[in-house]
Amino acid sequence: MNEQEIRQAMAALEAYKAQLEAMNEQGQLLQMSLEDHSRAKDALEAVARGQPGDEVLMPVGGSSYVYATVSHNDRVLVGVGTGVSMEKPIGDAMTTLDARINELMDALKKVGEGRTALEAKMQQLSQVLQQEYQRMQKVQK
Repeated sequence: MNEQEIRQAMAALEAYKAQLEAMNEQGQLLQMSLEDHSRAKDALEAVARGQPGDEVLMPVGGSSYVYATVSHNDRVLVGVGTGVSMEKPIGDAMTTLDARINELMDALKKVGEGRTALEAKMQQLSQVLQQEYQRMQKVQK
């Protein structure tokens, strides 16, 4: 390896580190969204089990809950995107949440796989650079 190739390899290693950091952030966001959707599903299940007039604990975020009285246990409002919600039967809402949870889990899995592949590339490149550095030190002696 000549000096320019070593510089390019070092630059590639730095780019890989930046990509890895971005993937870690993306994974954290996906994990937070997955937890949010799981809490929403738990809340819908609590409402579905209740009867009108029953008191249930509803998550409001930040590991906090409020007591709420069920007025309807057969329909809920579900976000459909860009701040728009629509009323759906509770079974359909849970199906929608299940689909979103599955999508988030798949995305989280893909990020994990990408992270693993990137870490392998980084390790391989680091080993090559380490070997080259050792070779250069032997030549200088």
